[in-house]
Amino acid sequence: MSKIVKGYKDLFKIIFSEAPIMVILTLLLTVVKGLLIPVGVGINIRIFDDGLLAAQSEIPFSEYVVVLILFLVIALLPFIIDGIIFNYVGPRSFLILRTTHKARMLKKLEKIKYEHFEDQSSIEIIDKTYSRAEGSARNLWPRYVTNWLSSVIAITGVLILIVNIRWWLILSILIPFIIETHIAFKTNYNMYREMEIYWKEERKYGILGSYLRSRNYFGEIKLFKNASYLINKHKSRLKERNKIYEHYFYKNLKFVLFGNSLTKISSLANTLILLILYINGQMSIGTFISISILLFRDINIILYRVAFLFKEAIYDIQFFEYYEKFFDLPEESDFYEDEIPKNFTVEFNEVWFRYPGAQKDVLKGISFKIKDGEKVSIVGENGEGKSTIIKLLLGLFTPDSGEILVGGKQVRRLAPKLRAKIFGCVFQDYIRYSISVKENIGIGDIDELEDNESIIKAAKKGKADTFIDKFANGYDTLLGRDFVNGIEISGGQWQRIALSRALMGDKPIVLLDEPTSQFDPISEVNLYNEFASIVKNKTSIFITHRLGSTIVTDRILVVKDGIIQESGTHEILMVNNGIYSKMFNMQLKWYVKDESNNEFGES
Repeated sequence: MSKIVKGYKDLFKIIFSEAPIMVILTLLLTVVKGLLIPVGVGINIRIFDDGLLAAQSEIPFSEYVVVLILFLVIALLPFIIDGIIFNYVGPRSFLILRTTHKARMLKKLEKIKYEHFEDQSSIEIIDKTYSRAEGSARNLWPRYVTNWLSSVIAITGVLILIVNIRWWLILSILIPFIIETHIAFKTNYNMYREMEIYWKEERKYGILGSYLRSRNYFGEIKLFKNASYLINKHKSRLKERNKIYEHYFYKNLKFVLFGNSLTKISSLANTLILLILYINGQMSIGTFISISILLFRDINIILYRVAFLFKEAIYDIQFFEYYEKFFDLPEESDFYEDEIPKNFTVEFNEVWFRYPGAQKDVLKGISFKIKDGEKVSIVGENGEGKSTIIKLLLGLFTPDSGEILVGGKQVRRLAPKLRAKIFGCVFQDYIRYSISVKENIGIGDIDELEDNESIIKAAKKGKADTFIDKFANGYDTLLGRDFVNGIEISGGQWQRIALSRALMGDKPIVLLDEPTSQFDPISEVNLYNEFASIVKNKTSIFITHRLGSTIVTDRILVVKDGIIQESGTHEILMVNNGIYSKMFNMQLKWYVKDESNNEFGES
């Protein structure tokens, strides 16, 4: 109950701050809607009883016309009220919740630690909160609120009417209802809680379904003609998920059937009691018909809506558990240093690190130092922890032990905005934003997004200007095919955009995390030579498992088994005939243009 109260308090705060008059109007209309039911029962009694009297000329027909008009008004008002609530209040509230609710979540995503995206339990919280927030909030207001509040008012009035007939009739109504609600609440809660365990199964078929709808995947699917296989795979995963759900529904079916039958049996019994009272002349025909209809049909609907939050709305209420968990996810610390380091030496001292949920350490006491302005290649096989070093240096993860320093300052204590001013990064999976060329480059330093001169300067450094200048709209050209008038550019051109983005703001440390992995080795060497000239006098780290970058860097660090196994220049490491030498000789053939010439000057 406390979670429901907390959730509604939050929802009302959001909606009332945006549309207070709408909230007040909705609550007033809901009260009126609730009062219409007991008032309507009273009018129905008059319709039957006064109708007989009018037919027998015991009352004037003009008096009966007033009752008929009231009957029509009360019959029409619920439809008018529902029309206002669900065709105006609902859509408007939905828009408010969509913008405000999701804006708050996106703001939270901006603050939480990156490491949560590597933790399966955190991913589950983020996914369920973000994907279910909108629908759950939309149900909770105004649908559940108006149904519940109007039903509470209605049932109060109805019970007063029934007490006036026979006080003990309310016991035969409420006791079966309370038993049924208890069974339904327990059954539904357990059922949904058990099904939530299988979120991974649901996510598994959902992700595959998104591939089948994605333009990025559809080209290859068409090429290999494997759509039928993937569709059948999607169906099989969906069937597996449905079997799990059906299992729990079936397991609880007897409880559901038993629970739903209690109020129906009590309604039938109460109607028979009313019939006996009528036959014995203890109530009028109007009272018998109206109260019988109420007990046999309407009262079950009203009671159902009163208990709706406990019987059927478990799925939506559970959202608030994830909503709370989501906003409880640890954020980046607010206590940072804002002073930029005096130099840009990079130092790892006995750094140990293990990914959340992993069984073994990736880095095992790794230590090295890169001098200010030095260009270093960090090499090793895939999975040895090279990219992890970059993520730790950027402050995306916090080491389990040890320290990481830039200019003598601990990275984890540098303000995020300050880190963004220090590090320029090009990753292997660089992002292709469906925004303008100017924005694609400018977001590399958000403070200079409106500085056209800085953007053009970065584009020239990254040699993206050579093709941008040929676009009809220049830097205002929309990139990507996701929107009308957007253009698609080549992979090499996207890479130039990504490099230009990293060079925005003249950042003192440049990190290249295998950005050329999709290129052939010869092109890779040429690009690394170009990178080396671009980042001249900057502290530069090249991460790679291919050794095309090593010739152009001042020093090479070889990572294996989570530590630095070798360190030195290309020439020294080749003489040492260790890990690097073996890797280099194995890859040497990749860089040979012909039998007598190769990029490294060796034959």
